Amino acid sequence: MGPRRASGRMVDVYSLRPELLRDVIFIRHAEPLVEPDRPPAEWQLSMRGKELSYKLGVSLAQRGFHQIVTSPEEKARETATVLAEVLGVNVVTDDRLREVQRPWTDDNFATLVARYLCGDVIEGWESVEQVVARLEALLVGRPSEGPIGVVTHGTAMTCLLGADDSANRVRFWSDLTMPDAWIFSGEVPTRFDGLRP
Repeated sequence: MGPRRASGRMVDVYSLRPELLRDVIFIRHAEPLVEPDRPPAEWQLSMRGKELSYKLGVSLAQRGFHQIVTSPEEKARETATVLAEVLGVNVVTDDRLREVQRPWTDDNFATLVARYLCGDVIEGWESVEQVVARLEALLVGRPSEGPIGVVTHGTAMTCLLGADDSANRVRFWSDLTMPDAWIFSGEVPTRFDGLRP
């Protein structure tokens, strides 16, 4: 018997209401300092992560942000704080932006994430449907006063923004950088290349 699959399908970002995606830049947190003796939610940014967060903020300055909304996890909050200082906006913490809830794994993390994004049900992992539902709820309830930055995590962001094809979802996740930023041109997700030469 093969692996169990999730009952629903991944969200197709192209079927989301365009007004939910308008004026939202999805940002993956910057590089953390990995501390194996601490839970990942408590990891702080590395010096490089802080520097790249600052550079991303400078690159995003022309976008006229109204607000930064962030996951409560430390690496995301620190990313958001640096961005907000550069952009001169407030930071709001929202638990719906947290990473996919899952148990700690010492090895094979990329393999487990790939299985998860392909629809396998992995014991102890929050379902893709739950992740998408909480992220969509955040987007539905967001202020409509202008552009916002949403600081979250790689796997959670992939659940929402990754295409409806499992190979493309895994590729999207594998290609994410720290930090990374995605915007929507019409209905198509596009990487914001502000950090690249």
